[in-house]
Amino acid sequence: MGNLFGRLLLAISVILVVLTGCGSSASTGDQDPKNVKVELSTIPEQARSGEETNLQVTITGLVDEKNTDVQFEIRHSDNSGLPDLIQEVESKGKGKYTAPYVFKNAAKYDVYIHLYNQDIHITKKKPLVVME
Repeated sequence: MGNLFGRLLLAISVILVVLTGCGSSASTGDQDPKNVKVELSTIPEQARSGEETNLQVTITGLVDEKNTDVQFEIRHSDNSGLPDLIQEVESKGKGKYTAPYVFKNAAKYDVYIHLYNQDIHITKKKPLVVME
């Protein structure tokens, strides 16, 4: 009987250790996507077709900023054509990220900003008008 009790106690202890390990969250565990704010700007201020434009975002509200990767996805607002994905986005520190891009046509675009931080993926959509 004592041997059975010992095994049962050991099994319960192992289960508790495993559950405690699984329950501990990383620093992003408390991240609420609603708290993340994204502001999009361009340099030059008015984006023009055929000219290089620097897309810049300022991100606030992240629990863990330093482990964040950002990507831009460029789509025509009317969903015509295939989207362009910009994976080479440079961190400037303090929540600022930038990447160059040349818009082929004057049009209305939607810029989807993808934020990756450990196991969290947050997407924010911002409109952008590109002139001739």
